[in-house]
Amino acid sequence: MSIKKDKKFDKLHSDFSKMKLILQEQFEIMDEVVSYGLDIIDAKRVDKFKNNENKLDNLEIKMSDNIILTMGLQQPMASELRLLVSYFRMIGFIERIGDQLNNVLRYIQKMEPPFIPEKHRDSLLNMLSISEKMVRKALISFEDSDREYAIWTIKNDEFVDEMRYDLMKRMVKKETPEGVDQNDIFNLLNFGNILSSIERVADNATNIAEASIYYQQGIDLRHQDLPEED
Repeated sequence: MSIKKDKKFDKLHSDFSKMKLILQEQFEIMDEVVSYGLDIIDAKRVDKFKNNENKLDNLEIKMSDNIILTMGLQQPMASELRLLVSYFRMIGFIERIGDQLNNVLRYIQKMEPPFIPEKHRDSLLNMLSISEKMVRKALISFEDSDREYAIWTIKNDEFVDEMRYDLMKRMVKKETPEGVDQNDIFNLLNFGNILSSIERVADNATNIAEASIYYQQGIDLRHQDLPEED
């Protein structure tokens, strides 16, 4: 690489690391929100969450511009081009994960009172934890060229889908007695939206893992089944 090209790639690596750290903090704050409720946690943590969402948006735009410029002006080799394409995909997925976590926060804010009912809290925290682990392993897979982590993430997407379905079934069974009032119905609908958002986090973790496989092997797994292992 030329010195100028080296600096471009170093900046991309640095900004990508920033996005990862911000996303990790978003998961940590969301865990607090689900565990304790918005009326209990420090308001500064919620402000931090909202500021982080803006940072993710700005970094995604900044990195997208830098990737396009690097492709157009630095004449990247084939392996470098694959890295740039993978980065371009991943930063979009990370930004979307941030959006979905922000949606969860908004749905909780709309609930009255603004917290997850205790009888459903552990199940939701478990679902959130598995989705966060999928994101983390997918990103590690990309940075460490670890194919097994990428495969693990892709396979666990279906597991999170099943968790959402089972939890919704239990909620409908428990939360629809005779004489249920409008607030209860409204909260139930919001809870469904929260589950959908967390499921989309897992979907985007799968997208990251697929981009990681593309970078490592040049295989595009989007909209395809996993290939047979050797």
